[in-house]
Amino acid sequence: MKHHLDPALPRTTMPSHTPTITSAESPEGWLLERHPHGRLDLVDARGRRHRDVDVLRAFPVTATTGPVAIIAADGGELAWVQSLASLPAGLQALLDRELAQREFLPAIERIESISDTEPTEWAVVTDRGGHRFKVAHTDDVARRADGSVFITDTFGMRYRIPDVAALDLHSRRLLEKMA
Repeated sequence: MKHHLDPALPRTTMPSHTPTITSAESPEGWLLERHPHGRLDLVDARGRRHRDVDVLRAFPVTATTGPVAIIAADGGELAWVQSLASLPAGLQALLDRELAQREFLPAIERIESISDTEPTEWAVVTDRGGHRFKVAHTDDVARRADGSVFITDTFGMRYRIPDVAALDLHSRRLLEKMA
C-alpha cells in the first residue's frame, strides 16, 4: 500500500464523517498520523497500522535534532530517525510537536513534604501550581551533572527541578532523603 502525499507539508484530511487527521510520510515510505485525540499511529511501508506509537529521543536525549525512535505500544522499535533535519518539513514538524508535548515538564519550585512510606507521596509546588504524586523507587529520582533532577511518578508523569541549589533549605533536605 503506497501513500501518495506531498512529503514537504503535513496533510490534513477532513472527510465529513471523521475528525481531522494530520499525517506526513517519511522518505522510507512509512506514514505517521496524529489523530484528534492526540495519539499517533504509524502505517509502515507494507501498509500495517501500528496504533498509539510513542516518539522518544534516543541517547543522548539532549540532542535536539535526533536521533529519534518511534516505538510501538508493545515497546518494539518501528522506525529510527537519525536526524530530524533530514526529514521532509511536514514530518519534521509533526515529530517536533510530539517531542515538545512529551517533554513538557512541570518545574518543581518547592517540596512541601515527602512521606516515609513506599511508594513515597510527594506534595510540591510547581510552576503550574500545587500537586501531589507518588514515586515508587529512589531510582525514579534522577540527578544530573548540571545540578538538575528529573522525577518520574508512578503514572509515568515527569517533573524537573532545574537547579537543586536554587531550592529553599526545607526542599533540599527533603530531596536529600531520596538520594
